[in-house]
Amino acid sequence: MFRRTVLAATAALAVTAGLPSLAHAKDPWPTKTITLVQPYAPGGTSDMLARIVALELEKRIDASVIVESKPGANGNIATAFVSRAKPDGGTFLVGSSSPVVISPTLYKSVPYNPRTDLTPITPIAKAPFLLVTGATSGINSVEELVEQIKADKVNFGSAGAGSPQHMIAEMFHMQVKAKAPHIPYKGSAPLIIALMANEVQYGIDNPVPLKPQIDGGKIKALAITSKHASPKFPGVKSLHELGYTDFEVEPWYGMIGSKGLPKELAERMNGYVQDILAQDEVKQKISNLGAEAYSLSTEEFRTLIDADINRWGEAVKASGATAD
Repeated sequence: MFRRTVLAATAALAVTAGLPSLAHAKDPWPTKTITLVQPYAPGGTSDMLARIVALELEKRIDASVIVESKPGANGNIATAFVSRAKPDGGTFLVGSSSPVVISPTLYKSVPYNPRTDLTPITPIAKAPFLLVTGATSGINSVEELVEQIKADKVNFGSAGAGSPQHMIAEMFHMQVKAKAPHIPYKGSAPLIIALMANEVQYGIDNPVPLKPQIDGGKIKALAITSKHASPKFPGVKSLHELGYTDFEVEPWYGMIGSKGLPKELAERMNGYVQDILAQDEVKQKISNLGAEAYSLSTEEFRTLIDADINRWGEAVKASGATAD
C-alpha cells in the first residue's frame, strides 16, 4: 500500500513538472518579436529606459523584446520609422518628448503628424531640469539672475538650438518677461564646461550630468523646473515655489505605437507598462537615471501630448529657433 502511494505521488509530481507554471505563464502577443525603437545614440536615458522596459516586458509577454537605436535628426528619424511601421504590435517608440512635441514646430516639416500618425501608449518617466550658473558668475539666486538678464549683462547656453534645454530656458524667459543672448553648444558636456568657465552665465539642463559639478562646487543650482523641490537637491527650490506659479516643466519619456495600432493592443501594452512602473526595483532604476517613473492611461497621454505640442510650440516660436 505504501509503495503504491509513493509511486502515485511520484507520477503526479512528474506530470506536474511537465506542465507550465501558472505563476510564470506569459500572455500571448500577436508578434514573436517586439522592437522598442529609441531615437538617440546608445547609452543615453532613452536607451536605458527602453532596456528596463524590454527586460520586464519579456517576463509578461510571450515574445522576444529587443531595443534598436535609430539616432538622427533630433529623434525625427526614429519617430517617422515607428509611425510607418506595421500596426501589429511589433514596433514601439521609447524616447523623449522632443521629436513628438518640439520637432513639429522647430522644423519646417517632419515626415509625420504627431497627432494623427502615432498611437500614444503611456509616459514612462519624467525628469525635472535645473537652472544653474557657474560658481564664478557672481549670481547667487534667481532674483539676482533676473536682474542681470533685464540689465543685459548675461547670456545663456544650451545643449543645442531647439533642444529641450533651450526651449525650457525660453519658457523661463517668457515667465520673467526678459531674455538674454543664446549660445548653443553641441551637447550638455560642452555647455557645462562653458558654465564653469563663465563663458555663459546660466543654462538649464538635466540633473544627471550637472550633479557631479554641483557636488564639487563648480556649478550652483539656482532652481529646479518641477512644481516642487527635489530631495536629491536639498535647499534648491522650484521656480514655482519662488513665485513663478505658472512654471512647471518636466520633460517626459514615453512609449508610442505606430499609426493605426488597434486600441486593444494599445490598452494591453499600457497595462503591462503601468504594472512594470509600479515595481519598486524599476522605480529605483529610473530614479538612478535622474528621472521619476510616470504613467498615464492612453487617453490621458494623448491629452498630454496635444497640450505639450501647443505649449512647447509657443516656446519654439518665442525663441525664433529653426532647424532643417
